[in-house]
Amino acid sequence: MDLRSRIDATLLKHDADLEEVLEFARRSSLEGFRAVVVYPFHAEYLVARSPDIPICTVIGFPHGSQLREAKGAEAELANEIGVSEIDYVVSIPAIKNGIPKYLAEEARLITSRFPGVVKAIVEVPILTDEELRMTLEVLEDTDVDYVKTSTGLYRAVTPEDVTKIRKISSKKIKAAGGIRSKEQALELIRAGADVLGTSKPFDLVAGLPRD
Repeated sequence: MDLRSRIDATLLKHDADLEEVLEFARRSSLEGFRAVVVYPFHAEYLVARSPDIPICTVIGFPHGSQLREAKGAEAELANEIGVSEIDYVVSIPAIKNGIPKYLAEEARLITSRFPGVVKAIVEVPILTDEELRMTLEVLEDTDVDYVKTSTGLYRAVTPEDVTKIRKISSKKIKAAGGIRSKEQALELIRAGADVLGTSKPFDLVAGLPRD
């Protein structure tokens, strides 16, 4: 298994120095990670310098409570600056208030504004099983490419989070939140994760041979 090709190297520090961000992207490219995830301000900086790695940015991060129109505008801007992928936080208020139509309209608006890879962050740690099922069933009928387990804001991701999604959704799965070791990463992949988002990408692959 090529673990490196499954890693979204993540640097979501709003106070990060631009040179730190660029160096992180360069190291990630050399390691062969699948993408670098940064805030929109940093994404624009990286794209302009054309690092040899796909750039992903976040939309509606971290709480997902912005209006869908605002997220649609963010997605359009992300496309304009030239990023390859976006991770957007679904509307947690819409989930908690049982408004699936809003979730569907939000997903369709975002995917219509952004032609690249779209990952929907569903925030498993704060959803009931019923809320998660509703959300996943809505997303199933949209052009979202991945379902992402969480922002990492509440707790570390678990294999059970991935399993819950896999039982309901046919979408690809990105596991994220508190992934700190190779063993943890492999356990999540065995549970069904296709991609791993981590702020410790170099720790995960330390000592691993290259294919």
